[in-house]
Amino acid sequence: MKILYQAANLIEAHMIVHLLEQQQLHGRVDGEYLQGGIGELPAAGLIRVMVAEQDFEAAQKLITQWDAAQPASEQVTAPIAPAPPFGMLAAGFVAGVLCTVAYYHSAWRVVLQN
Repeated sequence: MKILYQAANLIEAHMIVHLLEQQQLHGRVDGEYLQGGIGELPAAGLIRVMVAEQDFEAAQKLITQWDAAQPASEQVTAPIAPAPPFGMLAAGFVAGVLCTVAYYHSAWRVVLQN
């Protein structure tokens, strides 16, 4: 068996294996269960698609066609929301302090009356 493709994730690896199966080429995913060892193992380069040596050239042509047909990946970034103004944070803090003081003040009043 030869390494045909170094996959970024399991989904991509299985997509390629299924693509190979559609063309009657046998492939398998190696390193599928190694993702559970991340932290002990390197985080990348664990998942590979393997094919038999006699199928390697046909599979490589198929992968080249598949890569060419993929759309260019575009980085989509979400707009950054502005941070809330400091005044809102300060007002929330002051309101929390006032509510806490009012609660404990009323609780002591009840205790002292009894």
